[in-house]
Amino acid sequence: PEVELQIVHVDARVDLVGREVGDPIGGEDLLVVSVIPPRWSSPSLARQADAEFAAWAAQQGDAALARAKAELAEMGSGAEASFRKVDHRSPGTALLSVALETGATGIVVGSSEDARRGSVELGSTGSWLLHSSTVPVGIAPRGYARPVGGFTGVSCAVAGLDGDAAVIATSKTIAAGAGVGLRLVTFAVRLDTMFPTVVGPGVEDEIVAAAREQSESYFGELRAASVIDDGVQTVVGLGHGWRAAMDSIAWDQGDMLVLGSHKTDVLTRVFLGTNATKIVRYAPVPVVVLPA
Repeated sequence: PEVELQIVHVDARVDLVGREVGDPIGGEDLLVVSVIPPRWSSPSLARQADAEFAAWAAQQGDAALARAKAELAEMGSGAEASFRKVDHRSPGTALLSVALETGATGIVVGSSEDARRGSVELGSTGSWLLHSSTVPVGIAPRGYARPVGGFTGVSCAVAGLDGDAAVIATSKTIAAGAGVGLRLVTFAVRLDTMFPTVVGPGVEDEIVAAAREQSESYFGELRAASVIDDGVQTVVGLGHGWRAAMDSIAWDQGDMLVLGSHKTDVLTRVFLGTNATKIVRYAPVPVVVLPA
């Protein structure tokens, strides 16, 4: 996380895997992985074109790793970094395989090049990882610049579910490792309606107010159960739609957002529900998604 996350998409095939060897934020090693498509294994009539493409892809992979190495040296992160080029048709599968092979505790990717600057937009690799990875996945907004002073705060998104305690515990560990404060955030979103409701347009405001009151009550329960202490800040994002709800919360450039994913019957992995997907989409800061 001390590395400028925008370098993970030097080109469309470059992603970064962060391997933790100490606390969750400081002192970790980095493995920068460039995934390039392999050559066809079966004989082809277009062998010359295939060989030329393979050579071009290898050059692109080498250039991407060289650029990543140069940028790491320029920013002086101090992290131990290694570099690897991998042949695979699926970048997401390749990154997860490398992460499992090396015992990485997280995979970090950048947003799609089509994303609005400062926003998170999932490309095909990020989308696959955020629905299939068995290790935490971090994703940064497009154009994200590493905070000069490092991370300044960790926000943990909760939804009043049984899995919140585990996500909060991990967020507390991350915050402690970074030496920053922790806050809990939840959202009360008023969605668009096509026609006025029969009971009157003000009823939606009452529902949102009730949701906020319920959230504050939930925060109180977490404190009473010693899941969080009085030093943990709590905030409810309110708004007409998810973007407005997210924007209603004050975000610092050095903030990080942590959230959990849904359990599935298949295996323990990252699997985002509708609300979690929208939180990721509208987050103005790097997001770390934990497997169920």
